[in-house]
Amino acid sequence: MAKIRVHALAKELNLASADILFSANQLGIKVKTASSGLTEEEVEILKLELLTQNEDEIINNIKKKENITESQDKKQDTSTKKEVEDKSKEIEIIEIEEKSSPAEISKLINKESTKIVEDLLSLGILSSIQAPLKNQDLEKLLESYGYIADIKPLIEITRSEIIEVEDFVDKEKDLELRPPIVTVMGHVDHGKTSLLDYIRNEKVTDSEAGGITQHVGAYKVEIGDYGITFIDTPGHEAFTKMRSRGADVTDIVILVVASDDGVMPQTIEAISHAKAAEVPMVVAINKCDLQESNPVKVKADLTQYDVITEDLGGDVPVVEVSAETGQGIDDLLDIVSVVAEVEELKANYKPSASGYVIESRIEIGKGPVATGIVTRGTLNLGDTLYAGGTSCRVRGLFAHNSKKIENVSPGCPVEIMGWDETPESGDQFVVVKNLKQAKSKASKNADLIKKLASSSVTGKSRMEDMMKLLQDGEVDSLNIIVKGDANGSVEAIKDGVNKHSTPELEIQIVHSGVGGIIESDIDLASATNSIVLGFNVRPDSKARSLAQNKGININTYDIIYELLDYVEEVAAGSATIKTEQAVIGMVDVKTTFRAPKIGVVAGSVVTEGRVEVQAQARLLRDGVVIYEGSIVSLRRFKDNVETVNEGLECGIGLLEYKDIKEGDVIEVLGEVEV
Repeated sequence: MAKIRVHALAKELNLASADILFSANQLGIKVKTASSGLTEEEVEILKLELLTQNEDEIINNIKKKENITESQDKKQDTSTKKEVEDKSKEIEIIEIEEKSSPAEISKLINKESTKIVEDLLSLGILSSIQAPLKNQDLEKLLESYGYIADIKPLIEITRSEIIEVEDFVDKEKDLELRPPIVTVMGHVDHGKTSLLDYIRNEKVTDSEAGGITQHVGAYKVEIGDYGITFIDTPGHEAFTKMRSRGADVTDIVILVVASDDGVMPQTIEAISHAKAAEVPMVVAINKCDLQESNPVKVKADLTQYDVITEDLGGDVPVVEVSAETGQGIDDLLDIVSVVAEVEELKANYKPSASGYVIESRIEIGKGPVATGIVTRGTLNLGDTLYAGGTSCRVRGLFAHNSKKIENVSPGCPVEIMGWDETPESGDQFVVVKNLKQAKSKASKNADLIKKLASSSVTGKSRMEDMMKLLQDGEVDSLNIIVKGDANGSVEAIKDGVNKHSTPELEIQIVHSGVGGIIESDIDLASATNSIVLGFNVRPDSKARSLAQNKGININTYDIIYELLDYVEEVAAGSATIKTEQAVIGMVDVKTTFRAPKIGVVAGSVVTEGRVEVQAQARLLRDGVVIYEGSIVSLRRFKDNVETVNEGLECGIGLLEYKDIKEGDVIEVLGEVEV
């Protein structure tokens, strides 16, 4: 239960904090400073006491307690009133965000940041100018300057959560067939880029028009009646980031799997991302020109992930190709056209255009330009539009081959010139009546973007909102992503999780895999509104930061039944905010050496937060927990220290553990409310 600070109660009752502190101590309530917390019960007791007394009665009580003479009483009366007045004048409440650094504090109180660092040191707090401070350290510092710290939670949300995507509804009679939009996914080095390069060079380049510009993010192949548009941002990360921002652009996914390598971790991730988007999939088994090629094994392995190719009795088309020789490329494009026909992809060509920005840049001679794909309507030269916080009067339209065009229809890529500023990838662009309206829409969005840091959506509040929806029965599905240290544990968790599905609430495992929690897991969680569960694994620093920014809930466990109990609580809408060991610091191990009495010492750099001697810690290798224990030794150069902050080097010794290697990561734990 949240406590009420003394200074907040004083403000409510229009009294000085000193009055509250005195009365509290008279009533046996132990509070020391104006920033001390009071329970609801203590607040009620104090209100009852204070509202039945006036200031003179309080002062008289002081006199009686101290057995002061009448003449002394008059002096004491004056001095006490003066003291109360002085304290009221001296104490100033200052609002400050949690995790503020000395540099940020400097701007608020008009004091040199270097002096603040010195003052922190005198208070026993080691910090650099840019290092974030703990709440208790902020309170301690500001109290030493005569301020009361009113600490505001640091709250962050994503751009897409404040800029709503325009949702257009068209009548069926206005819809016509359009080109399919295709994204290529797969494991690194399996030939995604090579495949796209072959298609672009052999099927797209128009020598008379000067070829493709270097940075074009999409292009069109004239195959079939309507052609095929490729988004030239291969990889499921880009695909899912676009989706997480509302840009559901892709119609078909080509899954590239190397015939000599087979199904790999990123292949599995790509499958999960495509399935989560409910996008049709075509499998391209690449590198079939190699002697060690084994497409039969690839198809067999894919069945483990519910990808059943047509020749094995499933519904997923498969083509054996070679991005090196061009083998099977024509067949692949033909199959994509067939899938598009089956899907009957349609759009309304008549209204003003809208679509999505794929990428943007500043180009010499053109200024800010953006590559986009029109998803509705027809975009014309001279149109006015906005995207995110910027507006545009279209001064130039260019096809994928750099040829100037007058208009562009749905499903087609286009380079747009005439922006005030470069728009952001994933932003929706919308044509409006005039430039005034475009600038007004952009200005409104720009103001919202500037207020991101003070918005009200956090991982905590998002989880609370989810619990309320589940309690009220307003959702019928719960999406979960599972990561674990081994296949056996992941399968056991999946089996356990699935048992909690009911007719009223379907639990869907959007993605599961072995290894640490990474950025792509968070992108997928954001796009599918999933919670992330980890067993004996942890998020890396990038994933944790992204999760915080997107408000994604991550829960990690080392006991399976505790994880399953949590799923049961979430499904029932009864999962509570609790106090647990949480990460307060991250450390990268750069080298190791031996030291007397300690054994192996990790020569490290603190990349986030801080390290504290005697703190609990986890040692991670490739995202998997291999040790849990405590930090028994912490040194800066030759000195033993209590704390080492972000950006500094240190030597760390772990209790009774020697198998530390370069590249390992150490998580430092502390008690926090989550």
